[in-house]
Amino acid sequence: MASRELAGLVAVLALIVPARESFAQVRRPEPLPQGARIAAQNGDIIVLEGDAQVKILRRRDANVRVVFSPSERWLVLLVDYAAKGGPDGLVDWMYSYTNVTGDWPMEERWEGPTTIEEYSTGAMGPGPAAHGIGFTGSRGLVQLFPMPSEEFRDPAAAAVLRYQGSSGAIANRLSFDQAEAQTIQAVRRNARNGTQVQTSSGGVLSFGVIGPTENRPLVDGMAPVRVGGSVRQPEKLVNVEPVLPETAARAGIRGIVILEATIGVDGTVKDTRVLRSIPLLDAAALDAVRQWRFAPTILNGQAVPVIMTVPVPFQ
Repeated sequence: MASRELAGLVAVLALIVPARESFAQVRRPEPLPQGARIAAQNGDIIVLEGDAQVKILRRRDANVRVVFSPSERWLVLLVDYAAKGGPDGLVDWMYSYTNVTGDWPMEERWEGPTTIEEYSTGAMGPGPAAHGIGFTGSRGLVQLFPMPSEEFRDPAAAAVLRYQGSSGAIANRLSFDQAEAQTIQAVRRNARNGTQVQTSSGGVLSFGVIGPTENRPLVDGMAPVRVGGSVRQPEKLVNVEPVLPETAARAGIRGIVILEATIGVDGTVKDTRVLRSIPLLDAAALDAVRQWRFAPTILNGQAVPVIMTVPVPFQ
């Protein structure tokens, strides 16, 4: 089945069975039962009754470069998807995975033609490959799944790896060398900052920060508390959409910048800093978030400043 038609099918399925979880509250879904394997053809209509969910495995030919760090336990996957004329030598998607566990079966740096498997369900979350990704390398099929999801595990795979953090960005005008340097730099910077982007087993992205929050400067005379647990994310009252910079638009750069924002007792943004960077998009993300306004956060009857992680997407 052509990739364009299958992409449309996936989009329709995502609309029919919308994700019910929010970014702030994600429940672990029950495993889906074993079902029939269907090879969809052009023009097929798939009907989902009620709350029925389906598993979607999308295969596409591509050239890839994969870089794995056994000491730092991160993996970078750069993908040049094949169009009608074949791969064009420029990277379409840059994936990175952190806190990778499992036995890596290949050399630490490998490049070659492959088939990419993107795993998702009818209740897809944002971003590609919400339930993981697979590719065929020099030793066979390698699958990567977010913990603890393994809905698409193939018993014939050469290796099944799990990861705790992941990110993906569009970069359709970068060479493999440029994309590799940019992605590895971002992975290492995020590791120093103690951040990760987690993918829930339900296919909905949630964004979290790992690391201490002590020794923070006082905000409005109080130590800020981090959103999470009994501290709910404050209600946004004023939203300002980020503006895609012209330089990034010309370069075809898209993705999600992750910021940390400190909200004062009056609901204004007091401080921001970049946790996961896309250099050409950082300034625009910061400018937008600094204009947001929130309802005050009340804890034990008192308004308190809070710190929260903010994803800023550029489509």
